[in-house]
This record gives sequence, structure tokens and C-alpha cells, in this order.
Amino acid sequence: MNCEVFQEKINDFIFDRIEYSEDLEDFLSHAKECKDCMEELQLYYTIHRGLEDVPAPFEGEETKKAEEELQDLIEYYDEYLQRQKSYKKAARISIIAILAIVLSTFSYVIVKIILF
Repeated sequence: MNCEVFQEKINDFIFDRIEYSEDLEDFLSHAKECKDCMEELQLYYTIHRGLEDVPAPFEGEETKKAEEELQDLIEYYDEYLQRQKSYKKAARISIIAILAIVLSTFSYVIVKIILF
């Protein structure tokens, strides 16, 4: 993701309208890599929190500084994306295991039919 695309997505991120997919992953990755964009994100987030356009992301965090909230939010999304990757990997492994069981059962039945 380049800086221009990142800047276009800042409000989507702040107002939780960014897709929880590669868009979010690319956005977070760019925010961590590009100091200028991270500063801009922090500025926009601080302004929106100050204007109370955006509620505190987590219950009971109304007294936290906007920068701390934003960091917590980024960490939350990072963890979310990691969990999603783990779930997808587990799903793939499950599908492969099921296919192996079905295939071995089918093979067993075929062998039994041929031998009898």
C-alpha cells in the first residue's frame, strides 16, 4: 500500500468501515512502516476522539489518551488478523483430513467389493 491509498483509508479505519481482510492487513502494515502515515493516522484519530465522533474502542477506556487507544486498537486488529489466519489454516487442515478419511474409506470399500 502506498501513502496515497493509506490516506484515503484513514477515515474508513477510524470509523470501522475498512474491510477485515487484506485491506486491513495492508493498512496496518503500512502504518507500522511509514512514520508519516502513522503520524497522520494519530492526528486524525486524536481529532475525531476529541470531537467525540468516535467512541472509545473498548469499554472503560474513555480516560485513555487517543494515541494509547489507537495503539490498543491496532494491536487488537493485529491479533484479530492472526486469529483469522489460524482459523483458515485449521479449516484447510480439517478439509484435507476429511478428504483423506473419505478417500481411504472409499478405497477400502472398493477393495472389499473387488475381493468378494
